[in-house]
Amino acid sequence: MARLLLLACLLSFGAQAADSILVKSGTHQTAVLELYTSEGCSSCPPADRWMSKLTEVSSDDLDVLALGFHVDYWDYLGWRDRFADRDYSNRQRLLGANNRQGTIYTPEFFVNGREARGSQNIIGMIRAANRREAPLSLELRVSRQDDSLLLELHSPGERNTVGQVHHRYFVYENDLVTEVERGENSGRKLSHQQVVRHMSPPRNLQVDNRYEIALQSDWNPLKLGVAVLVTSPGNLHYLQAIHTPLASLLAP
Repeated sequence: MARLLLLACLLSFGAQAADSILVKSGTHQTAVLELYTSEGCSSCPPADRWMSKLTEVSSDDLDVLALGFHVDYWDYLGWRDRFADRDYSNRQRLLGANNRQGTIYTPEFFVNGREARGSQNIIGMIRAANRREAPLSLELRVSRQDDSLLLELHSPGERNTVGQVHHRYFVYENDLVTEVERGENSGRKLSHQQVVRHMSPPRNLQVDNRYEIALQSDWNPLKLGVAVLVTSPGNLHYLQAIHTPLASLLAP
């Protein structure tokens, strides 16, 4: 099964942060689980909790990058989701169109871009992706430059792909809590994991790629992670993903 090799490079002595983090993809696919959710949706908290539990499963058993996309189309119900972004709603609409869905909804799961319903079905789709050989390999080095992250992505070797290949960079954050005051979840305390806080535009994948992300003041640096997803244009085919937590890099 594909596994990520995580290397904290050039560690300083004592409890100081690493100078950089290097991760390498495995020979098989890392599955990508996307949850489209909203704090304004009363049926979403159970899905959020289920995905949180999934992230606790060993990568030896399930090699999966889980991402929680908060959509903005339920904000009109009385509670504005602070993690929501119109780009995430548009991404869900694109995946819905790719799956020939008549409508999109929350909570909605996708595995490698395919609509997935039911916990056992989702796990089965993740395992199926993990059995597939990846058509390309990835090496991601992450370093800090003042108040920014520098991501250097290398795609070595031969690619078993046809045509153009795109990639996106993501920042996700864990252990987020909201006391909801209005809307369908009024009075509830909601907890979230793997919440997408930044999504780059799609970029053509070269052998060597660089991308810089400004660290935002409302992000907790000890709870952040970064990920890269490689797909065909329009997210029709998911090819490989790579990800890493950043605590060892961003610790004081």
